[in-house]
Amino acid sequence: MAVHVRARALGWGCTAWFIGLCGCSSVEHGGERGGALALERSAEIPAATTGNKPQRGRVLGGERAARVIAWPAAERIDHVARARYDAGLQARIDDAPIPVLAPPEAGARAVLTSGPSWYALTVHGDGYLLHTHGSGEARVHPHVRTFEPTHPMRDGAGFVTRNEEIWSASWIEHGVAYSFEIECDRRAVTWCDDERAFMTRLESLVYVGGRGGAR
Repeated sequence: MAVHVRARALGWGCTAWFIGLCGCSSVEHGGERGGALALERSAEIPAATTGNKPQRGRVLGGERAARVIAWPAAERIDHVARARYDAGLQARIDDAPIPVLAPPEAGARAVLTSGPSWYALTVHGDGYLLHTHGSGEARVHPHVRTFEPTHPMRDGAGFVTRNEEIWSASWIEHGVAYSFEIECDRRAVTWCDDERAFMTRLESLVYVGGRGGAR
């Protein structure tokens, strides 16, 4: 089947299987209140004791929170990899609000978009697509238990899944929530089913810049 570019909702906080990692990361937010209080307020108040209809308080969870970003030093920019992207894309890299991780090869074509707290980069190769996404926001879910990472990756650990033949990884780096995906055509790419090949490409992502630079 021909490789296609999927439409994406780019303002994501956490996927269902990534919620534990997002919830326990460093974030900045105000007015956080205890889980016990939230559960207490979410309980129904018996009508017999109040004379009113049963009521429910607001359950806390899912609020957006800004991540604490640790900007890499400017000397960590991979200028060789950065130079493989055209001047227009380099300008968009510089305007990204968080550190941009990118494949070291630009492929036949590369597209980068960004918003107030995220960026998304797609590199079109010969028979494959590489998607890299970073978010500077988190969703706070105080009542959701954390999950153990499935794989060591980068400088820590994260999660690897495969759904409908698309490899996906997610992890925290520089205080940012990143994800990396590969879509490929088996007729053109021999390593589509090889997890080690996917992990090798994940580990090869390099820092190419972003707004703010070194701190």
